[in-house]
Amino acid sequence: MRMPRWPADSRERLATAALDLFTEHGYGAVTIDQIADRAGVTARTFFRQFQDKEEVLFADDDLLLPALLETIAEPSGPVDAGTLMERALVALAERMQPAHDLLRRRQAIIDTDVALSGRELAKQARWEAAISSALTARGFRADDASLLAAIGFAVFRRQLHAWIADASADPTPLDERIRAALPSLRTILDATTAR
Repeated sequence: MRMPRWPADSRERLATAALDLFTEHGYGAVTIDQIADRAGVTARTFFRQFQDKEEVLFADDDLLLPALLETIAEPSGPVDAGTLMERALVALAERMQPAHDLLRRRQAIIDTDVALSGRELAKQARWEAAISSALTARGFRADDASLLAAIGFAVFRRQLHAWIADASADPTPLDERIRAALPSLRTILDATTAR
């Protein structure tokens, strides 16, 4: 049996080391060599796991989008936009819920660096386009799908940032925040139904 040349948990160790170092010294002051050293691996191992230093903060997001798109795709058949949006956003919120502290630390780092904020916005634009395509595939008109994706993303982003900023011992769960925010949109959304 061939043994791996780097520890199996190196990705997680690198991500933890990076977050700790970014918090301690600021994003711009930390090098990849420092991250690798803190994680107990080489810089070469870092580049096997991450494309660059920024990706350490955003890599896990790539795991969330496919799950969100799967929720939008199932089950098939007619569904009103409000129900579909609630189901998708709540499922995403439930997946993110256990990472509250980590996401709060990560957002504090992103907020201190213009390049990271730009990368976050670019990621959000990609997500919105992918969600719009998934809604179109569900049978929504392209214009409606684009609008629904934008509205859903705006609602989620607002509630996510409020949840992340909540440093109380027992913050209101993200899924509850999403459910509470949606009723004001339901009247508009329910008028738009997939064919």
